[in-house]
Amino acid sequence: MPPVVLGVAALGGAALAAGGIGAALAAGGLIGIAANFGASMLLSAAAQALMPQPTVAMQARTVTVREPVMPREMVYGRARKGGVIVFLHANGDKDQYLHLVIVLAAHRVKSIGAIYFEGEEAINVSGTAQGRWSGKVTLEKRLGHEDQTAFAGLVEDVSEHWTEDHRLAGCAAIYLRLTYDADAFPGGIPNITVDMEGKDDILDPRSGEQVYTENAALCVADYMAHAAYGIGAGIGAEDGIDLDALVEAANICDEVVPLAAGGTEPRYSCNGVVTLSESPKTIIEAMLTAMAGRCIWQGGRWRLQAGAYRIPEVTLGADDLREGGLQLTTRLSRASNFNAVRGQFVSPENDWQPDDFPAYASDVYLTEDGGERIWRDIALPFTISAAAAQRLAKIELERARRQMSVKLDGKLSAWSVAVGETVQLDYARWGFASKPFDVQSMRLDLVQMGDAPLLVPDLVLRETSPLIYDWDASEEQIYAAAPRTNLPSAFAVAAPGRPEISEELYITRDGGGAKVLIRVTWAAAASSFVGQYQLEGQRDGGAWLDCGRTSGTTLELRDASPGHWKFRVKALSVLGVSSGWRMREAEILGLTAPPEALRNVTLQTAGGLAILKWTRAADPDVRVAGNIVIRHSTEGIPTWANSYSMDRVAGAEAIAVVPLKPGSYLIRAEDSGGRLGPVATVSTKGAQALSFASIDSLQADPGFPGGMTDLAVVGSTLRLATSTDEEGVPSTTTNEGLYSFGAGLDFGAVRHLRLRSQISVAALALLDQIDARAELIDAWADFDGTEGAEIDVVVEVRETDDDPLGAPSWGPWGRVDNHEIEARAIEARAWLSTGDPAFTPVVSALRLHADEVA
Repeated sequence: MPPVVLGVAALGGAALAAGGIGAALAAGGLIGIAANFGASMLLSAAAQALMPQPTVAMQARTVTVREPVMPREMVYGRARKGGVIVFLHANGDKDQYLHLVIVLAAHRVKSIGAIYFEGEEAINVSGTAQGRWSGKVTLEKRLGHEDQTAFAGLVEDVSEHWTEDHRLAGCAAIYLRLTYDADAFPGGIPNITVDMEGKDDILDPRSGEQVYTENAALCVADYMAHAAYGIGAGIGAEDGIDLDALVEAANICDEVVPLAAGGTEPRYSCNGVVTLSESPKTIIEAMLTAMAGRCIWQGGRWRLQAGAYRIPEVTLGADDLREGGLQLTTRLSRASNFNAVRGQFVSPENDWQPDDFPAYASDVYLTEDGGERIWRDIALPFTISAAAAQRLAKIELERARRQMSVKLDGKLSAWSVAVGETVQLDYARWGFASKPFDVQSMRLDLVQMGDAPLLVPDLVLRETSPLIYDWDASEEQIYAAAPRTNLPSAFAVAAPGRPEISEELYITRDGGGAKVLIRVTWAAAASSFVGQYQLEGQRDGGAWLDCGRTSGTTLELRDASPGHWKFRVKALSVLGVSSGWRMREAEILGLTAPPEALRNVTLQTAGGLAILKWTRAADPDVRVAGNIVIRHSTEGIPTWANSYSMDRVAGAEAIAVVPLKPGSYLIRAEDSGGRLGPVATVSTKGAQALSFASIDSLQADPGFPGGMTDLAVVGSTLRLATSTDEEGVPSTTTNEGLYSFGAGLDFGAVRHLRLRSQISVAALALLDQIDARAELIDAWADFDGTEGAEIDVVVEVRETDDDPLGAPSWGPWGRVDNHEIEARAIEARAWLSTGDPAFTPVVSALRLHADEVA
């Protein structure tokens, strides 16, 4: 509402000669007598165009501060407000806790409701922390009773700083214990605001009780009556607030007004905060705006009036005027005139921030002013209802548009009226017949009447009408809180997508060999406030490890150990607030993973050689310190178990040359840990451009009559010798055995020959029992259960150019697969080996052929 008008009764009149009766009366205390007889001071919410605005502005009070000196505050009705931090402490050895004491009001209040951090409800009405503050905040409330106790939790935690004597008697306050958490409090101490129902000891003279009320008249009277903070004007006191006027104003405030949206509300309510650093005049003016009210000092008492039309009880006419005692002003100046009213009130729907209420404008007055819209801006710091704000705006406009004012120089009979009352004026000359006027002010004039001076009133009257206060719900415009952009909150961060996990091997530059790299990727969080992502990993149920932060959506973990890994990722806002975790598990094989299959394996033959080629192994731990293993099998369905070794080349190679033999070549990668990859097979007939004819051969099977070391003949096969332990578990007695052919070959003379071995081998799992298998035979991957068995058979020969029956000189033993020699005679032997005592090679054919070109 507009400012409150202050008018003080003055003494005036005819100029009297120095030393005359006027001076004598003045010296005798005329001014004091005049005040007692009706001089008045008026505090009013009626608009006066040239008056300054009240200094109580529409400032937001939702800020909690920490200052060494702050003014006290009073709360009337409902409000959301901050407070003053009067105690702030972090425990030494318990520095995860921050203790805060915030004083909210300098008096007792009805209730302390929900508590907000940075405008977001952190603690509900029941005192329970919620959202990201759940479990991070504890709360104690004190309503401001004189006998209230100290905060128990604070006394217990920091008794050296806060004792039972620290009661904050007479002050409404809260104690908060905040547990440090980067997500809950990313910016440190948040701005804290509180929903409150204010002063609850306001005297209602109608019932004689002290209660909580939002009645505007009672709230103004309570402040004025306060001995310490107000002006000490006691209600009903001799020099205080007039009781009958207060009851009338309170009843007007409680009148029920219908609302456009349905329901009703009191006609005038007062809801807001009083800052006691303001002057009492400023505070009273601001509170009066809530009821379009007036506060009048007259006859030694304060009379409060709420905005309402009062039926005139006094009529003034020509008989009440002194000679020439009526002056008429028909219109306000252009600077003071307006035809529409707009302004702000405190909007609970807009987080208790100042907001514009729907403006009140008149098309009739617009036409009167020549079609020019002229606005009047008002402020309603103690109004929280948009409907009430519109009613007050209408009163403001309608009062101002009653522009006619009268200065009346009255006789003694005019003393029957008082400032703030409504009178009727009869003056036929101007066409006034019981026309209602408000008494705006009164001043005393000293005039000479015959031989005696007289005190007579000079009145200022302002045109009024019952229509000023008339209101219908149809006039109300529905208020919608000022639209706010629905921006995502930096305190509510969306989680990123579930992480995807992949692994690969890499070669270190320092020669450390192959290492494991885990790559974790995720989809970006759907939030524009995300500044970075945090990744954590856990291996085999151990502690969570910080894997780093990134502004992207990928992180790599190098030199990782194989195992069962869990990875979780969360988004961090620019304020440091975290989203929830998104998790995924994966088995990281790393260096324990078998190599990939060799690709593009091909075989070419030339001059009795088989040339094997393949694409270089993809696995780093094959290329570095690994091998390519080549075996040969003559079986129709070649397997690793029924083949024997041919060669082993470095893992970085992509070509190998081995003897050409009919059958199948089996090739697979072996990594640095000895793990074998899948088998690739190529077959050949072993055909050559030159034809050979067999001239002699050695055959050990089926009886194997030659010499044996750690070998045994079982049926028609040759095997490693076995034994059983105390529990009857069989195993080979050694990993290697030697078979010597019973006789060599004598070619009679030195000849050019080709030697080629012929081997048929299979693997036997000593622990495998066919009766123990439940599945069908057709479902077995390997009949003997020998898939992956590392068995081998190698034939070796030595040669001489001498007569073998004499004293020959034999050369060294050397492996033979397809070998061309120049010799008189040879001797042969075969090595059987296994990589696991649970497996033994089973040789069913062991022969050596000597051929020459046909």
